[in-house]
Amino acid sequence: MTIIVGRRHIVGDVAGLVARLEALVTDLERLATGDRPSIAELARAPLLDPVGFGTRELPCLVGGNQGHPFLTGPVIKTSDVWALSLDLGWARTLSRYYRLGRVLAPGERP
Repeated sequence: MTIIVGRRHIVGDVAGLVARLEALVTDLERLATGDRPSIAELARAPLLDPVGFGTRELPCLVGGNQGHPFLTGPVIKTSDVWALSLDLGWARTLSRYYRLGRVLAPGERP
């Protein structure tokens, strides 16, 4: 997640994140057209052995719903947060920007 403090200070490697996301988009576009990883690409890839499946928690926002275009109900949970500026009152999730109201105290519920 990238955190913006004030108008100019950025915490996090935005350029590196953009490069990783662009590489992911390129690979997904290739897969969508039926192009699969080459033998050489897979030979350079790390091996997971044995391998299983797990889950990771990603930061998201939880708050009072005021005008979300798809989610209903008084309290919603957003997709994962990619950029956040509490100072300027906004956040960018995977799906969209959000305007932020009062930040809850630890343990306080919306």
